[in-house]
Amino acid sequence: QAATRAQNAQIDFQNMQAEQEYDQRFLQTTANRTAEQQQKVLQDDLIAQTTDLANMDFENQISQINLGLQQEQALAGQKKREAQKEFLEGRGEVLASGRAGNTVSNLLADYRRQKAAFDYATDQNLAFVGQQGQQEKRGANIQRAGRIASQQPYLERMFLDPLKPMKRQNVKGQGFVGILSAGLGGAQTGLSVYPGMKQLETDGFFG
Repeated sequence: QAATRAQNAQIDFQNMQAEQEYDQRFLQTTANRTAEQQQKVLQDDLIAQTTDLANMDFENQISQINLGLQQEQALAGQKKREAQKEFLEGRGEVLASGRAGNTVSNLLADYRRQKAAFDYATDQNLAFVGQQGQQEKRGANIQRAGRIASQQPYLERMFLDPLKPMKRQNVKGQGFVGILSAGLGGAQTGLSVYPGMKQLETDGFFG
């Protein structure tokens, strides 16, 4: 019985030790998962902030570019109106001068050529400004995409639950160790008695 109690005490101790080790591993796994989740939340927030700021900056840049184009268009329209006014005034002066013949025709033709050249130069400049604005918009969009892509989603590491320990059951009798010890003890006794019995047989004790 003493051997059985000792063996069961050892089994209980081992079971308790295995349970404590399992609890520690489980707590560590839970802490690791929590840390991974927090890291993902922080990265998601950073991605959202970066995206919002990139979009806001992009919208501001586009607004500035559009405003510049509108100002250039307004300025070009104003210059054309002033040129048209000068052309009409010059034409009126020529017609009012009472001149006739090729001189009048040449002067009017010269005014028309000057106005056409001015309008063409103004339109070309406005077209160049428009192309430049489109390039700036593409550059702003590339910059926006680069800022957003600079922050990548965080991939959480997976932590599996630790395996629960397989507890040993208490023995009800001597157990295998006790039986083995008893068997070894009996074998040793038999081996120690056998030489003496052999000697008695030799001496003729058993007839």
